[in-house]
Amino acid sequence: MANLTADALGRWTGEGTSQHYPRLVMNDPNMNFSRSSDFYVESGAFFRIKNIQLGYTLPEKWAKVLSLGKTRFYGTINNALTFTKYSGFDPEIGAGNGVDRGIYPQARSFIFGVNVTFL
Repeated sequence: MANLTADALGRWTGEGTSQHYPRLVMNDPNMNFSRSSDFYVESGAFFRIKNIQLGYTLPEKWAKVLSLGKTRFYGTINNALTFTKYSGFDPEIGAGNGVDRGIYPQARSFIFGVNVTFL
């Protein structure tokens, strides 16, 4: 009934199994997943490269051959890279009292374009 990380596969299933991740049951009588506790605490440290843009402007003599003014080709990546040991989707996004509730991470987008000034 919830999105959980792959750690849930190592949950407690009986004697001799995981002592770290509690058992998973529908009614959760021990309230393992409904109360905030140090079970959820981990470092959210991260380094992110948000935007990268690379462009090339054609030399004017080449643009004139094509009957164009200034011509620039470019590509941009938004939310390019994130370096972290955080096990959740996105260390920058959380909800409520600091507990990561599995909110979707920020989208990465790729943009390509041409900026042309006509003569």
